[in-house]
Amino acid sequence: MSSPARTDSKMPRQVRAAQLLLFALAFAGLVVMLALSGGLTSYGMGNMIAPWLLVWVCALLALTYDGSARNGVRLTTFVVMLFVVVGSFSQASGAAAPGEFLDAALRIVLGLPVMVLLFLPETTAWFDRAN
Repeated sequence: MSSPARTDSKMPRQVRAAQLLLFALAFAGLVVMLALSGGLTSYGMGNMIAPWLLVWVCALLALTYDGSARNGVRLTTFVVMLFVVVGSFSQASGAAAPGEFLDAALRIVLGLPVMVLLFLPETTAWFDRAN
């Protein structure tokens, strides 16, 4: 009888992959911010940091995936990443410099798989589990 409880307590690969992608995206955001911040005005810096702040919020939410996180955390992460990715598409299409395009493309390339992973059946089951 206790065997199913043990298998439920192990985080599925899909959830772990989403968590690791969010951590990688947050780290990449720090690197991009440091690399591109040199020649920016305060307005340009604000435009660049706004989407990364949302990514960092998602990374903080991902810290709870293996513990007490439930469906609300999954949906919140998805919605915030949706804002990041949609905004990044418009930023990438209007990029004036290669650095701006790379900045937006990085959020798209790593953000879309996170969104897909958060809606897989195994992921949904993990966040809907009972304590």
